[in-house]
Amino acid sequence: MPVFPRVETRFGPMFTLQGDTVIGRSLRLYGEFAGDEVDTILTLTRPEDHVLDLGANIGFHSLALARRVGQAGRVTAVEPQRYCFQLLCANVTLNQLPWVHCLRAAVGDAAGTCRVPLNDPAHRHNAGATRVSLDGEDGATDTVPLITVDSLALRRCDLIKVDTEGFEDRVIAGGLGTLQQFRPVLCIEVHDREKLHRLQGLLSPLGYGLTLHHTRFFRPGNPQREGAQIFTPTAGGSALIALPPGRTLPDGLPGELRPL
Repeated sequence: MPVFPRVETRFGPMFTLQGDTVIGRSLRLYGEFAGDEVDTILTLTRPEDHVLDLGANIGFHSLALARRVGQAGRVTAVEPQRYCFQLLCANVTLNQLPWVHCLRAAVGDAAGTCRVPLNDPAHRHNAGATRVSLDGEDGATDTVPLITVDSLALRRCDLIKVDTEGFEDRVIAGGLGTLQQFRPVLCIEVHDREKLHRLQGLLSPLGYGLTLHHTRFFRPGNPQREGAQIFTPTAGGSALIALPPGRTLPDGLPGELRPL
């Protein structure tokens, strides 16, 4: 198998990481990853929206969002990992999506630098679970810029997807000015109860309505109609959906919803 296998996915051809046992493997087998989560985010996104994809990995969500917003919209995709970022750019180029802008950086609550593990793309690893460090890291690492959402000085922002492996509350803290100015919809990956409480404390005073959303990684109706299950039956993700005043959850979203 090549180091960067090319596969056909639901939103177009993509290069993947040979050694990635989760996202890359899922794309190669199913033609998608976390399809119910992606469908939910797309339902909350409108044509011509300006969207941030923070923690873009190799770009599956970015491609999906780009198809949804169209050429009159904009997707800014941010990813700190070296090989994920290289494939993110390659996949955007491969699909001819000039309205997607890619930045190599991590996102937090203050500008600076951080360390990111340098995973061998051919060795087994979970690229989607790689965490950045502010205090140094054992093993091979890269130093990358650490930015804030507010430092992007956006002229418009309609939706932000956040999957930054433990930095989610820092991302929101560093984007409060953007949230107050544009009131974007937020889809934030949640990894533990403590981070969830911090996010509630940041978003509730801004008037956001909060719903916890759980979806599974695998679904039988995947594009390849592949029934083989590489995940445990309960494997999935939880996200905090935060809606500004005036926006409501659409009916019929997949997965389990719990208002907070």
